[in-house]
Amino acid sequence: MLSICIPVYNFDVRELTNQLCGQASLMNADVEILIYDDDSAPLYKQLNEQIANCKNVKYKALAQNIGRSAIRNLLADEAAGTHILFVDADSLPEDENFLKRYLESADHPVVCGGTMYEKTPPDNLSAMLRWVYGRKREQLTASVRSKKIFSITSNNFMIQREVVVRYPFRESIREYGHEDTVLGFDLVSAGIAIRHIDNFVIHIGLESSAQYLEKTRTSIKNLLHISHVVVTSPDFSGGYGLLKMKNKLEKLKLSRIAGWLFKKNVRRLEQNLTGANPKLWIFDLYRIGFMCSLE
Repeated sequence: MLSICIPVYNFDVRELTNQLCGQASLMNADVEILIYDDDSAPLYKQLNEQIANCKNVKYKALAQNIGRSAIRNLLADEAAGTHILFVDADSLPEDENFLKRYLESADHPVVCGGTMYEKTPPDNLSAMLRWVYGRKREQLTASVRSKKIFSITSNNFMIQREVVVRYPFRESIREYGHEDTVLGFDLVSAGIAIRHIDNFVIHIGLESSAQYLEKTRTSIKNLLHISHVVVTSPDFSGGYGLLKMKNKLEKLKLSRIAGWLFKKNVRRLEQNLTGANPKLWIFDLYRIGFMCSLE
């Protein structure tokens, strides 16, 4: 059996659920869909409760927020399938063969499908940064993703239940960002192969550029916390791009200068990144500069 596990927080998951139910029905596949709401606002709970009566769908609303890692572990613990497919709520399958491709790859312990974005830019220009970054940096083919060390994205991947129970998401990571990076590191460290295939979900519901910058800063703070407290292995800091760059700047005694330059120019950087034509090289400077400014 395949258990499709969808953690939800403040998002309408009805369209995603309907598409997955439709694909499972056409294939006559042994599939269950678990949708656990991590204490969303009442509006989203009311919307998503409508899917509770769908065949093979289990909807549960938690009384309090337990965090991105803990809710995924809870889903895995309560799933009945031998394989678990994690899909984020703000996603839609690229096509009608999404489940079929995963089921054909069930002999692999971990399979990542990838993320893509709409070809046309968003009508709302305030969301351009998220779209540009997604199209240029996240929308990668399987062959490109397979070259990245411990590359895994929790928004769209299948894992054998026995594997994720043995190597769960680390619940000490409570803030936004990089819980999937650490999971990938744990799996690779244990000698578990991660297979990449071209089986994309489309990332929908893009946040504004200002919101994305805020999430980026939170993610970088969390990454530093992880590297100092949760995973202190040099293999981790040496294998992740942003940490690797920071380490290089520190060896060259340039990290303090980079942090100082960031603080002096942060408003000009943000002016570009929240505008209609954000530049990724400026976003790169923003991220490494912000990280250096923290340390």
